[in-house]
Amino acid sequence: MTDTTIITLRQAAEVYSAAVRNTQRFFDTLENTADPSVLVEYATLVEREKEAAEARLDAIEAAGIEVPSIDESDPDN
Repeated sequence: MTDTTIITLRQAAEVYSAAVRNTQRFFDTLENTADPSVLVEYATLVEREKEAAEARLDAIEAAGIEVPSIDESDPDN
């Protein structure tokens, strides 16, 4: 593996974990679920998590890392 591949993997993992932490913080401070802005903010956070997860899986795949018994990212399994 080249250094850039490892750097890309680390960055993708960091972005993903930050997105998940942001969603967790959102729920930590949530007080009013009836406020329509809550749904908008949550939808935005979920989309960021989804994009970050896809980028992380792309980086993992590009690095050739796969564990078929636990990796659900491979549609052939």
